[in-house]
Amino acid sequence: MKSIVILPSFERSLKKLSVLERKQAAESLEAFNAMLITGRCPAGLGFKKINHDKYELRATIRIRVIIKSDRNTYYLVLVGNHDEVRRYLREHR
Repeated sequence: MKSIVILPSFERSLKKLSVLERKQAAESLEAFNAMLITGRCPAGLGFKKINHDKYELRATIRIRVIIKSDRNTYYLVLVGNHDEVRRYLREHR
């Protein structure tokens, strides 16, 4: 069974978003959860592999969610704009 773990870094970055952006991020995470359950990636989810254990999920045109995988566990690491995502990826290769 696959599980999702929310890291403190994700919670901190989520607090920086506006209420609308939080809602949009929650909707995309619900679609991600549905993808894990059904095994089918919904159109428009924008889920792609970044490197060997990190994935990106598009919440909006501006906002992305970084997810790290480890076997059957997915860790929600960060939610932020393109610059914040690039900064994280540079620091955590």
